[in-house]
Amino acid sequence: MRVRKVVTRRGRHIRGDSPSKKLNRMVVWESPLEKDALMLVELSPGVISYQEQPEEVIYWDGERMCRYVPDVRVNLCDETSLLIEVKPAEELKRPVVKAKYQRIALYLQEQGEHFLILTEHEIRQEPQFSNLRKLQHWYKHPPEHLPSAKGVAATLKGHDYATLQECMDIFGMGVAYALIAKGLLIADLSLVLTPASLVHLPEGGNHAAIYF
Repeated sequence: MRVRKVVTRRGRHIRGDSPSKKLNRMVVWESPLEKDALMLVELSPGVISYQEQPEEVIYWDGERMCRYVPDVRVNLCDETSLLIEVKPAEELKRPVVKAKYQRIALYLQEQGEHFLILTEHEIRQEPQFSNLRKLQHWYKHPPEHLPSAKGVAATLKGHDYATLQECMDIFGMGVAYALIAKGLLIADLSLVLTPASLVHLPEGGNHAAIYF
């Protein structure tokens, strides 16, 4: 459950919510950049679950007690968790803001927490971002009768790698893209996704892909 209520106000701030298949509910975001960050979290096979505005952190800034609510807590398949703050890079250049998050990072490190700040440079890096936006459609609207992980493995048995085109010939275009979107097939999304792209079965476990 979120500890901070998102209030929609007029002005430059855009807030909203989006459906999450991973959580089977709507997730709330407080900016377009945060919405894009949650897309990366949602589509990362290595993410088991996540919670937006998860908890209030009380820390000492040297003069007074301060309160801070991270944007999201992510639970990974290696049984670790990660607190994430989403901030525009330009805002982090401000000395006051930079100092604030340095204090927060130090406090969380002392508490044994993993902490990560994501800017548009990490979130919207290309071509991964465009690949994920394309895959997001098939993630949200997969074709009916999508093969199971065992079914995909049995079909591709003996093939360490196949091209996306070969998979589309076998499964159909929509199914092939949906399998990548859901992590049942793995492609290198740091390269432009084309029919010639190589795909392979997931290694699973701690090796599951994380896109942030």
